[in-house]
Parts: sequence; structure tokens; C-alpha cells
Amino acid sequence: MMRKSLLIVSIAMLALLPLSAESGKISVTGSAEVSVRPDTATFTVTATAIRDTTDEARTAVSSMINEAAEILETSFGVPADSISTSYISAYPEYRWEDGEQILIGQKANESISVTIHDIEALGDIYTKLMGINGIGISDVSLDKEDKSAELEKARVDAVHDARTKAETYAGAAGVRIGDVISISDSSSSSVYYPRANIMYAMAADESASVSTEYRISDITVSSSVSIVYELLND
Repeated sequence: MMRKSLLIVSIAMLALLPLSAESGKISVTGSAEVSVRPDTATFTVTATAIRDTTDEARTAVSSMINEAAEILETSFGVPADSISTSYISAYPEYRWEDGEQILIGQKANESISVTIHDIEALGDIYTKLMGINGIGISDVSLDKEDKSAELEKARVDAVHDARTKAETYAGAAGVRIGDVISISDSSSSSVYYPRANIMYAMAADESASVSTEYRISDITVSSSVSIVYELLND
């Protein structure tokens, strides 16, 4: 009976002892974003046509795409290797009339992906290409070719953010953080691609052509890191 009582007292005393450094740890996630001025723009030009035959439809869209590519190369100096075919299709086009499916003709689509480095010319490019009937242009994705410096800064800032969080939590709990136990990059760098910000300028008079102004906005490089710290009692 005496031994049982001593065992209970010993267990109770152990429960009152403070946690050791090895038994406490905290895991936090830090994140950071860095603004980047883009130097590259990518967009898609699509031509669509409906004709009586598939060959006629295909010829029509090919003509439009060839005209668009020529404008890009000759008027804006876009290299041929920065223009690539991304999609081609052809199929019958129907309409419903009085519950009956009626063949309209053969529809063809062709798309090219375009990458440019003179992003200040985006408005002029948009205006020129939209002069081709049957042409559509996708939203523009902005990027920067070399984001290594911004990515490095985002990663450093994310680590600082994680440490600040850990110190705040530890201080509120009456302990302090010790050495780093582990670090893991919980997400790869990501870039936010804003939608095309295109507006039409007012023409000076009815006979003047309407130009397009493209307002370039910054993109964002982001990084996230998870860090585990040991906790120490004062």
C-alpha cells in the first residue's frame, strides 16, 4: 500500500514539472508577395469562319491567321518563333428551328499563341489585329522572363514572416522560440496574371479611328514557407 501511494505522489510531482526544450515545438507558415514589373505578354489570336464547305472554312481562317501573323511580324517586329499554332478545328454548324436541327455550314477555328516583349505596343497591336473581321483576341497574360531576384526576396520575406509569427505566439504563451527544427517550402513560387486591362479611347471626331489603350499593371511573385521551431521555457 505504501509503495502504491509513493508511486501516485511521484507521478503527480512529474506532472507539475515544466516542459523540457525537447518536448515543445511550434509550427508556423510564413508568406510574402513581391511586385514585379512585367516585360513579357502572351495572348491568343483566334479566327473563326462558317462556309459552305470545310475546305472553304479552313481557307478563310488560315487567311485571317496569316494576315494576323504578317501584321505581328512586319509591323511590330514579333519573331516568327514567338508565334505558334495552338488550336485547329473544323466541324458542322447547326441551328435549331421548329424543333429540327438544320445544317448552317461548316465551321472552322484556328488559334495562334503570341508572345511579345514590347508590351508598350499592346494597345496598337490590339487595334491593328481587330481590324481583321472574324478575329478574336484572348485576355493578355503578363510575366517577367527573369524573376529570380524577386523570388529570392519573396522567400526571405516569407521566412521573416514565419519567425515573427512564431515569436508572437511563443510570447503570448509565456515561452520563447529556440533553434529551427525544420524548414519546408510549402508552395512553389506563383505568379498572379492579371486580366487584360483594355479600354477604348474616344475618337477626336467621327472620322477618326478609335485606338486602344492598354494599361500595364504589376504582377506578383509569391512564396510560402513552413518552419518548425523548438520552444524554450524562460
